[in-house]
Amino acid sequence: MLLADFDRRAYSVWSANEPPRRLDGRTWGAFVSEVDGIQVLNAREVNPRHMAGLLDYARRHFPVVCADLTGARDAHGLEVLRASDAIFIVAGTDGASVEGAREKIAWLHSIDLDDRCGMLLEHTPHGVTAAQMEESTGIAVCSLIETRTQIEALARWLAANTARAEGAHHSEFAVA
Repeated sequence: MLLADFDRRAYSVWSANEPPRRLDGRTWGAFVSEVDGIQVLNAREVNPRHMAGLLDYARRHFPVVCADLTGARDAHGLEVLRASDAIFIVAGTDGASVEGAREKIAWLHSIDLDDRCGMLLEHTPHGVTAAQMEESTGIAVCSLIETRTQIEALARWLAANTARAEGAHHSEFAVA
């Protein structure tokens, strides 16, 4: 698995277990390091025009490519979303998170990407239910995450689905 990271504060190359290396040997700023057993692409410095090609390259070399758009510039985020097969909106169930998710989904709808969306919810005290969130946003809730065990279960599910498709052609793998 490869995690494309756009947040300067997360997965610093200084906390890497190995020296960074270029992902594709050409794209400036496309450095990968192993951090806590995960291959992490520091994508913040990649030119947004090169993002689609870089993600195509990553798809051919990693069975699963995920992107955390926290801290991403708008241009990066848009290029990653356009290249994605699946987009997960991560939100809490409190009022502010519900409204934020609705705004993000409306924006994704305006650029014709809402059909790729699913939602990952973290339950908050006195928050809405998963059914209420689906009704409010029109997007299916894929997982309700309340504990570390549930996060690990989601990761195992993703890994299991990747393992089943291992014999498949790499273009069938998703960038999420």
